[in-house]
Amino acid sequence: MQVTASPEAGLITASSRRGWRLAVGPRVLRVVTGVLVVAGVVAAVQGVALDVNAATQAQGPVSVPVFVRLHRLDQLQILQATGPGTRTLVPFRLQQGVFQPGLELYVHGIPQDTWIDVGTGRSVTLHSWGSTITEQLLSRGAGLITGLCLLWGALVVRGLVLSISRGQPFQRSNPARITHLAGLIAAATIAAGVLPYLAAHQVLGRRGLSGPASPLYAHLAIAGAPLLVALFLLVFAQAFRRGAELAQDTEGLI
Repeated sequence: MQVTASPEAGLITASSRRGWRLAVGPRVLRVVTGVLVVAGVVAAVQGVALDVNAATQAQGPVSVPVFVRLHRLDQLQILQATGPGTRTLVPFRLQQGVFQPGLELYVHGIPQDTWIDVGTGRSVTLHSWGSTITEQLLSRGAGLITGLCLLWGALVVRGLVLSISRGQPFQRSNPARITHLAGLIAAATIAAGVLPYLAAHQVLGRRGLSGPASPLYAHLAIAGAPLLVALFLLVFAQAFRRGAELAQDTEGLI
């Protein structure tokens, strides 16, 4: 007994598969974008909670990123054991294997409630007690803005993805959505660089460690890659805007 498949059967099977994909696709996208929105809500709530908590931590410790001037290392000290059960501050010298992550350094003449955690490279973290509300808010403000941008961005992405899944990629609102994404990426990136810099500048000034004679300094560093992504999205938004105009012009002609 021989069974043959007709072309019509193949067409029906292919059509059924396409229909299954169309039925499942939007549902999956709704779930994925829903998870993205939930993640955005969590990030926003966490950012707000951290900033509110920071406002209550005045006079407590604050941590800010700073950089070390290598030609001023003679002003730094290490707390070392100098005998059984005794420790004292000794001058720091840049030696092989010494300037490594995990080392705690102190600035000569500054109370020991201000110390430095050595990280990788020249970037280190300065911890200082006696913080102000402004220092606390600035030191954690980047997390707040990033969280809010993630929430807003998740909502924007959800609307964009769902409109595309419905077969309306050139919907009028989509170019604006992409532009919003670019703005949110730029805002979060700039905040992540500017706010920690301002916090470090405040702490160094309060401790008398500002100026060229200090072994530490605040350095403004803004990541370039996210800004390039934002620029690409602006170009992409313009392309979508042009596509929307063409779709509107040809509507009803076909």
